[in-house]
Amino acid sequence: MSAPFDHARRRLLAKMLSELTWEEVLHPEGTDHYRLPLASGPTYRFRAMRGIWDNLDIDPGSLSLDNSAHPCPLQFAVNAQTELGMTPATHATFLRELSNTLRQDIELLRLYGSATADEMIHWPTTKLHAALNGHPKAVANKGRLGWGSADLDAYAPEYARPIQLSWLAIHRNLLRSGRSDSMDNTALLDRAIGAKPAETLRQKAGAAGARPEDHVLMPVHPWQMQAHLAQAFTVELSQNQIIDLGLHGPDFVATPSIRTLTPATGGPFDVKLSLGILNTSAWRGMPGKYIEHGGAISDWLTGLVNDDPVLKPCVTVLREVAGDWVRHPLIAACPDAPYRHHELLGALWRENADHRAGPGQRAVMASALFHEGACGTPLAVAYANKAGMPIDTWLAALFEVTVVPLWHMLCRYGVGFIAHGQNITVILENNMPVGMAVKDFQGDLDLVDQDFPEMADLDPAIRALLPRKPPAYIVHDIQTAHFITVLRFLSAALSRSGALAEDRFYALLAKTLRTYATAHPELADRQQMFDLFAPLMPKVCINRVRFAIGYEDSAERPLPARGTDLTNPLWTMPDGPIVSTSNRYARTAQTTDIS
Repeated sequence: MSAPFDHARRRLLAKMLSELTWEEVLHPEGTDHYRLPLASGPTYRFRAMRGIWDNLDIDPGSLSLDNSAHPCPLQFAVNAQTELGMTPATHATFLRELSNTLRQDIELLRLYGSATADEMIHWPTTKLHAALNGHPKAVANKGRLGWGSADLDAYAPEYARPIQLSWLAIHRNLLRSGRSDSMDNTALLDRAIGAKPAETLRQKAGAAGARPEDHVLMPVHPWQMQAHLAQAFTVELSQNQIIDLGLHGPDFVATPSIRTLTPATGGPFDVKLSLGILNTSAWRGMPGKYIEHGGAISDWLTGLVNDDPVLKPCVTVLREVAGDWVRHPLIAACPDAPYRHHELLGALWRENADHRAGPGQRAVMASALFHEGACGTPLAVAYANKAGMPIDTWLAALFEVTVVPLWHMLCRYGVGFIAHGQNITVILENNMPVGMAVKDFQGDLDLVDQDFPEMADLDPAIRALLPRKPPAYIVHDIQTAHFITVLRFLSAALSRSGALAEDRFYALLAKTLRTYATAHPELADRQQMFDLFAPLMPKVCINRVRFAIGYEDSAERPLPARGTDLTNPLWTMPDGPIVSTSNRYARTAQTTDIS
């Protein structure tokens, strides 16, 4: 048995046991040393520490079975059929997702498993992001149903292979399009792929019968073209409403989100493209709902940041400068068809974080901070050591340029970003956090359901388009998406490595937030409205909802399930909360689509 194989399956099983225990699917017995007897007979044993979020931090090396068999997540999923409670069809597809995930975890160890944290922080951004483990909460986070091994080898982010875009000329009567005020089609292509390749593409389109007044040049993922579009749009291709221009232009590389590609040798824009695969609970297509307004939303957010003294020094809005989405003429006549059939063809150009970072700065996804090298050291510790700073000083700087601006944006403007580890990018200078970049306004941006005066200059059409949520719900964009989906894993990694205890971590976060609150007494009412110090927080469960609903198509993306409310670590920190609140989350917290 190879060491990477055993390491990968132990690590995946430990994650599976930890997250499914946290989501209250599994109920192991014990303290420090745990046993999990299953209805089918086997008993699993392991050592674990109970974290501050009531999660189990399991030592993968301690996993054992009473029959001395080697622990394996796939066999566990079979043994735990009663506990997981899936239908046979759901269970079989989950096993496929889990097996796909294990395969790619083995590949990650093969490719990057010997690298230490000190080595990794010096890697180029594309290589560093390629080495990340994926969604920290989703058990089968590399399921990628629809891709075979050849597709993975060509397009999966862990390999960082060069990907040349396919191009189509799309007739405008099929399109929804949106542009930033500063970007027309010619300027966009010239900047996105280079003036010479753009001109060559325009000439090729003209020779094929496309006219600039009638057609828009649109990139597509090459896999999507051959796997879906060439057949789904047979009529349109035959009638030259869509013209296939083939592969063209410079190479791109897949990022951890898979459908977002970044220029292989650097450039101003990333491109997000429809992909007809199922991964981490959803089909990775492109909805058309926000396409027309992405540029306007980006411009509005940029204006807010530039005019705000708290945000301007540390926040960068990665603007969605252009987007196109194609309405399939026949599927459009079936509005209640499963959402994946409506999202086959879309493209969004977004500013690249590294390109927007200043001289001497680099941009890394927040999820990179809790990634551990072969030495067991989280990258956050390696960055702090390289900066010559104690980890608590480094974290204080991180919270100041990430959590504080997120809360300020919510309190001042009623704007909530679903701030998970891929949407938030940390800007480092001399290895210290000096800012953050925010992105993904296509469904990951919310507005409070009250019309704050600060929203007055937002286009009413956009105000009506964006999800409007009550304060007790929209605050989850920080609590669930950032505290639980990013900081929970960062604090656990720091504690596990001996760098910083979790109570110290959250005491430092609480102090940072209290300092901000004291400095802005004019926002005291809204700090109470968006209370980050309430005693309880909702637990949002993304794995068990799939077990319950299965893999059948639906008209809407699935929403997570709700677990038992969590004790908020910020409430338990010394000095008490900054505001007096009732236990309102136990009554009003709503399940929201937060990863």
